[in-house]
Amino acid sequence: MSGYRERVRQNKAMQSILRGETPEKRIFVPQEDLEFKKKLQKEKEIEQKRVDEKLEVTKEARMPWFCSECKKVMKRQLDEKMWYLYQHCFDCQIKVENKMRIDGTYNEWEQEKVKQNKLSWIRDEIEKLKEFKKQEIPTFYNQVAADGYTVDKENWEGNFKQLKKQADEALKHLQKVEDSLT
Repeated sequence: MSGYRERVRQNKAMQSILRGETPEKRIFVPQEDLEFKKKLQKEKEIEQKRVDEKLEVTKEARMPWFCSECKKVMKRQLDEKMWYLYQHCFDCQIKVENKMRIDGTYNEWEQEKVKQNKLSWIRDEIEKLKEFKKQEIPTFYNQVAADGYTVDKENWEGNFKQLKKQADEALKHLQKVEDSLT
């Protein structure tokens, strides 16, 4: 409806110009939309908050330039490995291990590390076996003929019951080993 009124006004203005008269003058005053401004500000704040959260999360995943303990530059590959394991550089780790050897606690620490690695490996293997037991007998469909429509079904032959039985035995064995380590 407003488009119709605007066209009528423009037609009257054109006719008055053609008659040599001066058309009515109009003044346009821009008006600020406060609601739109508030909405825009709120969206910017939400976006900034998301960016800050992402930066905070990724900060932990990145290695800093300087060691948190000795303040030396961490630029070697060994520094990176030690940072992800112990949150300090390789040189600081050497100092820590040397101090443990002097105190006589290094062997205990080393045995605990080996034990934790074994437990981690055993837990991974247990998860793999559980996933294997959930699997069904695989079926493959192959398009061999040149017509583009024919599909051959291929079933695998095998004693899957025996495989699942062996998986159960392996799970029991791994569970016993895990229990003995903890």
